Parts: sequence; C-alpha cells; structure tokens
Amino acid sequence: MSHLVVVRHDRMVPQGYLAGVLPEGTREVRLDHGEVLPEPGTVAGLVVLGGTMGAYDEDRFPFLVAEKAYLRNAIAAGVPVLGICLGCQLLAEALGGAAYRAPSLEARFASCELTETGAADPVVRHLARPVLSLHQDTWDPPPGSEVLASSDRYPQAFRHGSALGIQPHPEASPEMAADWFAALGPDRVAAIGVDPQAVIGEMETRRTESAATAHDVFGAWLTGL
Repeated sequence: MSHLVVVRHDRMVPQGYLAGVLPEGTREVRLDHGEVLPEPGTVAGLVVLGGTMGAYDEDRFPFLVAEKAYLRNAIAAGVPVLGICLGCQLLAEALGGAAYRAPSLEARFASCELTETGAADPVVRHLARPVLSLHQDTWDPPPGSEVLASSDRYPQAFRHGSALGIQPHPEASPEMAADWFAALGPDRVAAIGVDPQAVIGEMETRRTESAATAHDVFGAWLTGL
C-alpha cells in the first residue's frame, strides 16, 4: 500500500499549516533522528520540508547525501515530490542544478512574481498571494527545468518532471517565523533592513488568509497526485 511521506530535517521546521491539509495515514520521517525513508515504490508522494542546514552541508549532516540520491531515484520513478525551501534546494542539487549560500539573506512576506507558465500552474499560481520567504541559500535550476516564480532577487519555484520546488514557506505560521528570526539573530536581519516584528505582525494579522493560502497550495498539489 502506498502512502504520502513528509521528510523532516530538524525540530525548527515542522509541518505548520501543512499538517491540516495532509490526508490521514501520512507518515513523517525524521532524518535528523536517524529514521529511514521507505522504498520509493511504496510512496504515493513526498513533501520535503525546510531545515536550518544547507543542501551542501553533507559533512555536517551526512544524511543529505542519501536523501539527494533518494530524491533523484524517486523522481526518475515518477514519484511526485514537493520540496519547500531546503527541500527545493535539495531537489535542485539532486537533479543537476546547484544550491549555495545567497549573497544576502532574504526575509519577506510578499507575493511572488509568476511567469506565464507559473500563473497557469495549479500549485504555483497561489504564490501570487503573500507568503513568507526566509532563507539564506538560493539555487540554480536543474537542466531541463522551468523557473515558474521569482522575487526581485532570487528564483522562487521550478518544475522538473514529477518534482516541484518552491522556495517560500506557505506552511509557516507567525510562531514559526518568530522562531526562525530569533535563530538568525537581530544583527543579520537588521543588516538587510527588515524589521522581524513587522513581518511577524503582518503574518499574525493575515493568519486566516495565510492558512487558506497553504490549504490551496498543498491541496492543489495533493489533487495532482
């Protein structure tokens, strides 16, 4: 029997709003706890969450090596994969692109700029609504993929076969954002001219709208399985 799997990398990046959309029987695999991903043939779809590490931090987090190989094999087998933030960067690397430290941190609660294809994409089109992007790494798309969305600084979404990578965090609640800003530290955020409390406050004000956006993003992806 096949089932949906959520891949989690650390305690700082939980499922958030995603948990309210996933069907019963979804399994979460904690790679940071040494749990092992199931055989791709038993998986109906994969959601790969973000994390505090970089996709290139294989020396510090050896499970990333096996994870990227797993993703590559799963996509070759046609398994639908949705990668979020770090998950998006891991997909880029697994498929022949690259992930690396960005010139500067991006922290914004705003809509993405969609390409014509992105605006027609059943999942990515919902990123035209405000959504949190908070990341210190970025990526180059894999050969043969199509970038579907961007900010004024970095690419934000791509498709490649059965894989969809999105840089923003539709799953993020204001509480999650507060934890992430605190982990980054005030100096790093101040250096890019962002007021964390203003971002968190806007997310709190638009909590209902954000939860609805997450439902639409993840619901559209699940519908396509």
